Amino acid sequence: MTRPISDLDVPLSTLQVDIWNELHPVGCPVLAYPETRAERPRVTRTRSRAWEAQHGLPVVLVDGITSPVALRGVDPLPDNHPVEA
Repeated sequence: MTRPISDLDVPLSTLQVDIWNELHPVGCPVLAYPETRAERPRVTRTRSRAWEAQHGLPVVLVDGITSPVALRGVDPLPDNHPVEA
């Protein structure tokens, strides 16, 4: 029998970070929306593993953007996808 996610003892943000890091290694191409999805996304690569910021938001660092970007604003791309310089 499986338990619903709401019954797990691990916060959802921790699961998001663990799953992201398992599926997307550092250096993977991504579409990054630094502030909101209404902006034009940047085609770039991750430069860190994902982690939970102090306030609990799952984030990752990407090339060309100084601040961490929330995982909700990062879409993985195929490994062979070209990235912006």
